Order: sequence, then structure tokens, then C-alpha cells
Amino acid sequence: MKRVFPVCECPLEGLRLIPFDFTAKPNVVPESVYSLGSSSMKSSLVKITVVLLAVAALVAVGWWKFNQVSEVAATVVMPSASAEVPFQAEVSHLVQLTPEKVKTAGFVISSVASTELLHEHLVPGRIQYDERRHILVRSATDGIITNLPVKPGKLVAKGDVLIEISSPEVGDARANVLQRRAELDLAEESRDWEKATCEGLSQLSAAIRNRKTVDEIRTQFRTIVLGDAREALLSGYSDLLLSETQLQSAEENAANGVVPAKVVTERTANRDSFEAKLTSAIEVRTFSANQMRLQSEAKVQDAMRRLQISLQQVRTLLGAAGEGADTEILADTLGEESSAEELSRIKLKAPFSGTIESCSISSNERLTAGESLMILADTATLWVAADLRQREWRALRLQPGDKIRVVTNIEGVNSRDAIVHFSGREVDPATNAIPLVALIENEDGRLRPGMFVRVAIPVTDVRQALTIPEASLLEHDKTCFVFVPVGENQFQRVNIETGVRTNGLVEVLAGLKSGDKVVSEGGFFLKSELLLQGESE
Repeated sequence: MKRVFPVCECPLEGLRLIPFDFTAKPNVVPESVYSLGSSSMKSSLVKITVVLLAVAALVAVGWWKFNQVSEVAATVVMPSASAEVPFQAEVSHLVQLTPEKVKTAGFVISSVASTELLHEHLVPGRIQYDERRHILVRSATDGIITNLPVKPGKLVAKGDVLIEISSPEVGDARANVLQRRAELDLAEESRDWEKATCEGLSQLSAAIRNRKTVDEIRTQFRTIVLGDAREALLSGYSDLLLSETQLQSAEENAANGVVPAKVVTERTANRDSFEAKLTSAIEVRTFSANQMRLQSEAKVQDAMRRLQISLQQVRTLLGAAGEGADTEILADTLGEESSAEELSRIKLKAPFSGTIESCSISSNERLTAGESLMILADTATLWVAADLRQREWRALRLQPGDKIRVVTNIEGVNSRDAIVHFSGREVDPATNAIPLVALIENEDGRLRPGMFVRVAIPVTDVRQALTIPEASLLEHDKTCFVFVPVGENQFQRVNIETGVRTNGLVEVLAGLKSGDKVVSEGGFFLKSELLLQGESE
């Protein structure tokens, strides 16, 4: 059967498509095919052929590019036949063990419980001396060491002698203290005398106003201080009493007509004269006594000031300070012999109990003022210093007295509580951190200054959360899970969503509920069994 295309009109001028017999012999082409008309028609056909060949080449190149991209995409998207299948998709979540394996594994089961959870950040810290219990002993004056009863590492109690020094300068200062103390004692005695005299005169004036007899006054005031006013005032008082007696007798005689009225007048004038003299003498003596008392009081105040200045000089030379320092200096000065050797001796005593951390001197060595002698420290309490950076700045809400945890690397000492002492107010521009200092007890002496520790800084508030022991948490292919006992020698893998991990606990956000049981020890054994089951399948 012949397949013949119909004759079609060609848009090119002079070109006509004619029927073609495809059953004809290949080498025989109808003569009409070559009948293309004029030479211009032949040129147009050549052009069309070139265009068609170019279009065909472009289509071929595009098809080849499309096939290359498809192959690459198939390589990236489609896994190969040998690719590893995800763990969760191929292994069973139930592990069945024999009783012997359960006994060998030694599983420990814990419960999911609601716990007060506190999120903490561990920051590096350093153990330091407690600056309140750490001093550098210095020499406050020139001198020579005469006795050195301590050495590095020795424990000393409060008040123990650390160093004995001989200093002539201290001897002069102490001698001045003795002199000022003697002057003060004399001034105080004079003041007390003048004060007693004023009080005695006041009592004597009252007795005179009450018109006691001279004998009664002499008996009453025998032990009362009156000074040189005693005889003068008592003599004047005796004259007054005598004039009053004479006046009374004259008045009685005048009333009986024995003596004239003139005698009564004379006796009255005589009585008034003695009374005026006595009153004047009392006023003068009282004023004078008060003046002497005030002067003696001023002398006492001056003597006390001079004594304080001399004591201050001794304090400066000895380096003594604190409450009771003056009393101690006076006791040491007045209680010793007043020889030059004893007055020049200095005994530097321990202000608190502690340990001699270092000593840089020896006996018979000459010292200069300000020279370092030794370091005394009490390591029963120490400081923990840490830097709080921006992510821990929430901990700046900590107040002095709050508790924080200190984690150490000492065997047998996992962590200890510390009490916040203070936190800084200024951010260090070099480290962008704020210092935090806490007080930690060290009665057992396990901690040493300079030791590295980690400080647990709370960065959230305490809240209730479901928790499990951190040892029970396992992970595979970035999925967290635990094993839950579901029957005799059977354990079920349960995927969970976790939250905060702190202080050996893990917060459970999803997958478990309160009261569920989990394997807290032996979980890796179960994980290995689960992996082996997956490989066998």
C-alpha cells in the first residue's frame, strides 16, 4: 500500500510540494522532485534547510541539558537502594530480656516526680582568702627583732605573740604616756578636792541657816571637806550666836527695866554686824571654791587630751587599732616595769585565730617602718569569686545572705553551699562582667586559696516541673528517650521531650506523666539490646 502525501501549497514563491512515493526504490527519485523552478528558488531552499538544521541543533542541545538536570535532581532527591534506614523505622521499641540478663544488668528503677526546679549556669570561679580574716603584718616603726616565736604553717590563737621588737622610739612614746597619765591623776585629785569643798560649803551654809549649835556642826562636819573655810566660818558663826544670845538677854532685861533700851539697840547692831560678816564670808568662800573647781576641771580635760595624744602616738608606732586599743596600751605600759628596755619592747599579737601563711623575717634582723613581716589568715571561711556576664545578669537579683552552690573537683566533695557576700555595681569594660563574691565554710580545710571551682548561678525562678534522673536519659538520631518497665523482663522505649537539665535532673515536657517508672541505671544495656534486635531483623 502506498503512502502518498497530498500536494500542498508552499508559502515560498515558486515552491510546490508534490506527492512522494515512499515505496519507491531508495535510489530512484522522481524527476519531478528536482523540478524546483528557477535558480532563485534553489537559493531559497538552501536557506530554509540551514534554518531547519540550526533549529534542530538547538532543540537537541536543550533536550540534552534537560536530561542532565533531571539525572542530578534524581541523584539528590532519591535515596539509593543501599541507604541506611532510620533507626526508629526498623527496630522494635520493646526489649525482651532473659532473667539472667536482667540480673546481670542490675537495673535501677526511678519514678517521674514533680520537683522544684532551678535552672543554673555553671561559671568559673576561684577560691580566695576572706579579706576580713587575712592581714599582712607590717612593722610600724624601726627596730630590731628580739624574739620570733612563730613560723610558716603554725596555728595561732587570738592574742598570741607573733613578734617581739625593740624600738627606742616606742620607749620614748610610752614614757610620755606615763608622764601624761601622772598629770591626769594629779588633776583629777585636785578636781575631786575642789568639788568636795564646794559640796561641804553648801552643807555648812544650810546648817548655819538652820542655827545648829557649833558643837553639832563640828561633830557633823568632822569628815566633810571644807578646806581653809572651816575655822573662819565656824569662828564667825560662833560670834553670831554669841551676839544673838546677848541681844536676847538685853531684850529681857530691858523689858524688866534692868537695862536701858540703848543697850538693846547696841546689841542688835552688834548682831547684825556679825551676821553680815558671816554671810559675806560664806558667799566669798563658796564663789572661790566654785572657781577652783572649774579650774581643776579644765586642768583635768587638758591632761586627758594630752594623754590621748600620747596614746595616739603609741598606737601609730605599734600599729594598734580597734576598740579597746588604748586600754590595752595603758595596761601594757603601766603593768610593766618602767625600765627603758621594757618600755622599748613591742609585742605584736594576733588579732584573730589563724595560720601563719608566710614569714619573710628572722630573729635579730633590723626592721624599717612599713616593712612586711608575715601574713596571717583564717581559712575556716573563704571567699568564692566569680564573674557574671550578660547571660547570668539575671542573677544580680541575688541579695547578701542568699545561698548558691559551688561545685569542686575534690574527691569526696561534690558541691558546697556558699552565702552571697556582695555583687558588684559596675560592669568591667575589659571583661563585660560583674564580680560576685560568696562566703564558703572551710572548717575541714579541704579548700585552698587559688583553687579553681565552678559556681552554679541561678538564672530562673524556682518552679515545679516533672523530672527524671539525668542518668536515665538516652539519645539516638537526635531523639531523646527512656526505657520504661512494662512487664516481667520487658522494657519499652518511650520518646520524650526534654527541657532544662540541672543538678543531675532533667525536665520532662512531654512523653511521661507523674508516677511513671523509668530505668535510671542500665539504660545503655537496653539500648544495646535494642540496636542488636534491629540489626537481626
